[in-house]
Amino acid sequence: MKTSKIVLGLVFGLALTAQTNAQGLLDGFTPKKGDLSVTASYTSSNYEKFYAGKTKMDAVPAHNEIDQNIYSLYAKYGITNKLSVVLNAPYISAEGNGVADPFNGTTKQDGFQDISVGLKYNAYTFDFDKLNLDVITGLSVDIPTGYEANGILSLGNNTFSTNLTAGLHLQNNDGLFATFLNSYQFKGDADNTAGGADFDVPNAYYATTKIGYASSFIYVEGWLDYLASTDGVDISDATFGGNFPETKVEYTRLGATIYKNIIPELGASVGVSSVIDGRNIGKSTNFSVGLTYNLNI
Repeated sequence: MKTSKIVLGLVFGLALTAQTNAQGLLDGFTPKKGDLSVTASYTSSNYEKFYAGKTKMDAVPAHNEIDQNIYSLYAKYGITNKLSVVLNAPYISAEGNGVADPFNGTTKQDGFQDISVGLKYNAYTFDFDKLNLDVITGLSVDIPTGYEANGILSLGNNTFSTNLTAGLHLQNNDGLFATFLNSYQFKGDADNTAGGADFDVPNAYYATTKIGYASSFIYVEGWLDYLASTDGVDISDATFGGNFPETKVEYTRLGATIYKNIIPELGASVGVSSVIDGRNIGKSTNFSVGLTYNLNI
């Protein structure tokens, strides 16, 4: 079964907020050898409601409301017909609309977040009469860029992460597909720029489900993400101590993406997503646009 080239360059979710990792670095579609796609995207994110532990607050502490602008560059290349490499580099600008952050004294932070690099391998394909089932495996790393990790506006945890992924991708001859991926994220310690002991960042489990339609005319998907830290403390706990990288983060996020070719080599995409439940995280809504260029080298 041929996978339509329209999906080869589709960015993995365009880009997401600093607090919630970009929607899974890896997807279910496998590019052919020599196929390269590069996506530039922009995401506007906003939230004023905030989960302190599992309690939803009507305003973000100190900042009241937070706006984020995320610019992302994503690339995918087929090393072989089964093995591909992916790269993502998001630049994030976050600004609060209230008083200064009580932990680092800022009202705005910007810079590159974690640079992510991954390998995805299509381990085996089951060929059935009218559909294919691919067994997907992957290994990726998130490389921090040295930003301030401890604060409400922080771009991320500023920690090195190694992520193992496995899952299934099912697609029929009519273009309908479903993807199920599960990852475990092994996280290292984060530097404490205040001079104390390094932060012990919790490991995390991540899962994503995508259902959609892919053809040479259009690509449409709906998706559901879930992430949960394996341990950590709640912001509302007496033991919190202001150590944001050590919090127990959990969220469920729902989204949709549409992609359409403009010309064979160039396509445009739009996306929307929202956190529908969470723990120690902002209840954000995100709107994204992107341009993807496809070529074979």
